[in-house]
Amino acid sequence: MAEKRDYQRIDCAEKCFLYHEGSKYCGVIMNISISGALVSLGESTHAIIMPGDTCSMMLGDEPAKSFCRYKSQVIRVNPSGVGLKILGINI
Repeated sequence: MAEKRDYQRIDCAEKCFLYHEGSKYCGVIMNISISGALVSLGESTHAIIMPGDTCSMMLGDEPAKSFCRYKSQVIRVNPSGVGLKILGINI
């Protein structure tokens, strides 16, 4: 049975940063939609980041060139990545 989604997801492989509780993690956005994203961060963060946590995500690999952060909530954490719900944009 296929999962029902509210918005179409776009597959990509774009670098990003995830900011969580004072730490910055390099990651890769695996897919994104208007309401959320799946971010691959590597195995070491799966015990640190938990569903329900708030964080922010910045697109690109150079924070000084990025113009906004996406305030997010962690929806799920599994071997494929961290599922985020985008709550808003901080410019």
